Amino acid sequence: MNRLSESLTACARKIEAQHDRHDEDAGVILVQVDQMARINNSAGTAAGDAVLDEIGRRLENFAGDEFGPGSCVERLDGPRFLIVPATPIALGALRAQERALHVALAEPIVGDPHGRLSIRIATALIVRDESVAEQLLQACEQLARPASARDGVMVHAALSRNEVVIHYQPQYDVATGAMTGVEALLRWQHPELGLLGAGPLVTAARAARLECELTEHAHRIALNEMARWPGQLGRLRVSLNITAADLGDPDFAARFAAMARDAKVDPDRLTLELTEQAMLSDPASAAEQLAQIRALGCAIAIDDFGTGYSSLSLLARLPIDYLKIDSGFTRTIDGSDRDRIVVRAIVDLARALGLLVVAEGIENERQLARLAEIGVATWQGFLKSGPVPGDQLLKLME
Repeated sequence: MNRLSESLTACARKIEAQHDRHDEDAGVILVQVDQMARINNSAGTAAGDAVLDEIGRRLENFAGDEFGPGSCVERLDGPRFLIVPATPIALGALRAQERALHVALAEPIVGDPHGRLSIRIATALIVRDESVAEQLLQACEQLARPASARDGVMVHAALSRNEVVIHYQPQYDVATGAMTGVEALLRWQHPELGLLGAGPLVTAARAARLECELTEHAHRIALNEMARWPGQLGRLRVSLNITAADLGDPDFAARFAAMARDAKVDPDRLTLELTEQAMLSDPASAAEQLAQIRALGCAIAIDDFGTGYSSLSLLARLPIDYLKIDSGFTRTIDGSDRDRIVVRAIVDLARALGLLVVAEGIENERQLARLAEIGVATWQGFLKSGPVPGDQLLKLME
């Protein structure tokens, strides 16, 4: 074993104290920030230190919110952090927090010239009656390795065994109530756990650098299903999600065009959705890719609008057709003056730029009435339907 660092030894003492207080094994979370050398080289070590300070602040907020007062975040050697919850938490419960932690760290950070960091997260159970320091060192060494082969194996197995399925969430016209489109959402039909959301598979694909393969597989399924839909569904617009990794692939637009052509799906029926964060990772490349996609006849939508840090100038420069208002604003639109003002401002901005607006997360008639007052044209949410398999869409439409 390598010589233990002072920071690791200090963390070991804290966990040993928790063992003594609660007489239970202690679950911990380790976080590593990749590509710090890139930031230090391009922006300077002071900028790199500022980035790590901001990561530490976000981790402290997350730990306090999720694990309660007394939870601690410790900076280890290099760009690594350790979260020790205030009280013992089962390893499964910690792993369930990984996706939420990725989201908490996903927002662009001032000082990172590329706007998005690569973060690795791992959980470990530090057991009693064994050297805590040695267990921590082993966990850090495991975290420092490249994305595990197991993530890649899991993703490839899901693709090859046809475990990836697509569900569709209907979108409705506010004025008429008619179904006008659907959003295609990836689901994982796990052989043992049943139907799961996209989170676990997307996280594994990101770790294994297989995001583009997963996106292409999901798009192919959706396009082929669209081609078989009966005539009544033929007028629906279908929204497909894309990632920053897709935009960074110079061949993405050409491959997508070939898939649509092979499936005999008219690109005029398709909308590709991306988040503000995906645009920020490389605005120049995003603009080029989106222009190619738009040239095919597809529309472009910005998903979860209002939750990121994108410059408003991007809306003017990029070829965008729709803004999708995040459910965080619409959920309280019937009771919160502030959220209602934000939604109205987004609608006014979209109207001035010639963009259409879709509101997400509508769950009751009061929210729908507010959308009508404000002038939102299209909505989706559990008020009428959550995501369903494609073979249920016709019944919903009727």
